[in-house]
Amino acid sequence: MTAPTYVLLGLSLLTRILVSRRAETRDDCSDAIPLVVCLLLSVAGVIHRGDPLYVYGLTVSSFLNCPWPAVFLLWIVAFSAGRVANALMLRPDSDFRKLVATGQASPGGVYLSLKGYPRYAGMILALPMIWSQAFMEEFVFRGLLVSLGRGLLGFLKVSIGLVDSLSIAVTSVLFGLVHFLPMHSCMRGKNTWIPLYALIMPTTLGVLFSILNGASGSLWPGWIVHCSLNYAVFVWDRVSGMWEACSTG
Repeated sequence: MTAPTYVLLGLSLLTRILVSRRAETRDDCSDAIPLVVCLLLSVAGVIHRGDPLYVYGLTVSSFLNCPWPAVFLLWIVAFSAGRVANALMLRPDSDFRKLVATGQASPGGVYLSLKGYPRYAGMILALPMIWSQAFMEEFVFRGLLVSLGRGLLGFLKVSIGLVDSLSIAVTSVLFGLVHFLPMHSCMRGKNTWIPLYALIMPTTLGVLFSILNGASGSLWPGWIVHCSLNYAVFVWDRVSGMWEACSTG
């Protein structure tokens, strides 16, 4: 049964729309994720000729059968590594901190969209917003692209084991590049380690998400870790006020 998943996803998108309407009047910016998610679901429905959430195992029963110990372990390791990297990037003498202070670097779209909200209201609204954003990324990189890769490689008569390995590797690298390229552009000529981290960390997580997804037969593990990790980082940054301190420092 995928109805609960659709309800949660719908509420998440509705929250994004409402927040975006307020942001448009304030900053003249809009949120394209609700439209993109709807288009992705429609395209996937046509490609698979069925319920796209069911095809990718996003049912209640699959959720209950997630490999929870592995999910929790991955979350703890990834969150810890991210906090260490963030502290190094934002140390007082870092080039990245200087970019934050001048407005050339930021903590991301959700953080900026909710910057005008009271602290706890922002934390509440951030959860559904990050839920749909993580879904969009997981649906593309661990769902559609993996399916298309398997279809193409299968058409070329590549062995099943090699098909899975190549699909996971290619989509994970693409996921890493999506995070690497903006950071590389931002840090060009200033620092090589930060862009390298922005490539390696997402690529590694992409591989691990794919492995956990394969073990459960669904996109739930990657979606859950991705969403909860991003949300925990949002709360950490909001409570600590680190980005604001860097911006005014």
